[in-house]
Amino acid sequence: MTPDAIVASFRDVVAQERPVVMAGVGSGLTAAGATKGGAHLIAAYSTAVYRCRGLPSVLSFLPYDNANDLAFSVAADVVAQAGACPVILGLGVHDPRAAVDRLLDRVEAFGAVGIMNEPFVGMYSSAIRADLDAAGFGFRREVALVERAAARNMLAYAWAFTPDEAREMVGSGARVVGAMLGPSRDDDSALGRALVEADAIAGAAIASDPDVIVLAHGGPLTAPGIVREFLLRSACHGYATGSSAERRPVIEAVAEVVGQFGAPLREHR
Repeated sequence: MTPDAIVASFRDVVAQERPVVMAGVGSGLTAAGATKGGAHLIAAYSTAVYRCRGLPSVLSFLPYDNANDLAFSVAADVVAQAGACPVILGLGVHDPRAAVDRLLDRVEAFGAVGIMNEPFVGMYSSAIRADLDAAGFGFRREVALVERAAARNMLAYAWAFTPDEAREMVGSGARVVGAMLGPSRDDDSALGRALVEADAIAGAAIASDPDVIVLAHGGPLTAPGIVREFLLRSACHGYATGSSAERRPVIEAVAEVVGQFGAPLREHR
């Protein structure tokens, strides 16, 4: 599918007053589940691979593995299980050895339709971000990734932490913007703040391109109920899942079934 066709399908979902759902996955197994559940877009990326290993997602932002190798290690399985659902891969472009076009070649070779800027420097402290930006290996690299993907007619999904980042990413060719609210945390009291932050990002993106799709992620958006409440009040068009539709449901479902297998064979009186 072309980016135009994909975005048009998202607009159709919005017109039906339904949320667009991007499922973040780290394995073919969870990609199969997301497809069966009706995901409109699937993304495979390094943090999801970590959580599928039962490890903290934040490890992806530490220098122990090559983030792109992690994404590519599950790409074939995810694409195969996704069927007709479009797949994008998260790419880290801050490595000076990682030529953007070579990375995009590999994305296309797996059959994925696009990319997103994951990992992103927005997760780091302001001091680390400033050092990376000053050296030329910060946010500008993520913008260049989006520009190059758009030029190659690939779907460019851009995470943005601020309205300014959203405007710049849309201006660089992003067709979908992720309003990033930081690491996921169970905190219903933070919903009001999340609405303000996400709508500021959404407003900036939509002002730059009325056809852009904005999906929210992170912060207190950890369960279907609170996400539904959020979307009823937000300018965002949908939700990007993470641990909320991968780590937690898998652990809970496996625990329930194993418990059923281990239930007493006879009722004891």
